[in-house]
Amino acid sequence: MNFGANHYVPVLKAKRGEKAALQRIQPSARKRITPLIQIVERSDKPIDAHLKTCFSKLGISLSGYTRCFLDAQELASDGPEGARRVFERAFEEGLPFTPVTGVTRIADVAAAMAYRQNGLALRLTRSEFESGSLESLVEDFLDSHALAASDVDLIVDLGAVTEMIAAGVSALTEAFLADVPRPQEWRTMTVSACAFPISMGDVARHSHDFVERADWLSWRDSLHSNRHVLQRLPTFSDYAIQHPAGVEGFDPRIMQVSAAIRYTTDTHWLLVKGESTRSTRPGEQFPELATRLVYGHLHRYFAGANHCSGCKSIKDAADGEPGYGSAEAWRRLGTIHHVSEVMLALDSLPWP
Repeated sequence: MNFGANHYVPVLKAKRGEKAALQRIQPSARKRITPLIQIVERSDKPIDAHLKTCFSKLGISLSGYTRCFLDAQELASDGPEGARRVFERAFEEGLPFTPVTGVTRIADVAAAMAYRQNGLALRLTRSEFESGSLESLVEDFLDSHALAASDVDLIVDLGAVTEMIAAGVSALTEAFLADVPRPQEWRTMTVSACAFPISMGDVARHSHDFVERADWLSWRDSLHSNRHVLQRLPTFSDYAIQHPAGVEGFDPRIMQVSAAIRYTTDTHWLLVKGESTRSTRPGEQFPELATRLVYGHLHRYFAGANHCSGCKSIKDAADGEPGYGSAEAWRRLGTIHHVSEVMLALDSLPWP
């Protein structure tokens, strides 16, 4: 159940594209990946129907992974019963999960404690750090629940850092970690952040742009590069190609969306944008965007069809194969590529 710094914790929504992406990661890499699965917030669906959607094919998606972290925080408005239903269902389906809770949470603490057969994950937030009392909050939580740090997976979550460059993320991470007690005692210790933008609104139609992967660059150049002087090198985690706010609440009947590709390079995300899907069907736009990436003026950023199954499918789309005309399909392909790129990048670093 333990893992070290040469591991990866992608934070993913329990949605079809992301779940399908997990199925298509190279089997050899899955043992070094522990996905943090977030049950998405509920709209007007009854909770039974909502959880049926969230858990659909989740067990298949987790095949080959040692376990996942499972977080029900987005159902906090449903109170303790919402979290209980999430963890109860995961247990009944035999999923290899570790429940996630937090030191200032209320709704999911009891349920997480009741379903910690595979341990407990404690997700610390930036607001808890900024309160100035993080250490006492953590110690009080352990004491009140009779927990040992060695039984807990600690996740230091900076959340969205889209307003920062890598140096700023590094400074925030260093200060956050300095306030974390017992750094060497936790079963695992992970640092997570999200530099991916909340929307594609800043990218002009029929153009492309680059966004710095400040979360990855901070971990690589600040933490990993200084691993020999750290008490402990935390595991890397990010939100892949999705901002924490997600797209819950999006109504395509009244809100416009543009076809777009989110493609990860070694230091940046390449964002390739078309136009509103009301103007031109996504089935027409996505193959054209793929052609720009594979054969057009952006081809130098394409990692090649042999990089991963996501890149192979991107080339297939550019070559005219059907089945790649939806935003969900491109969320799947982009996530496969991102996760595979992170694993290759980790493998390229010097260890220990």
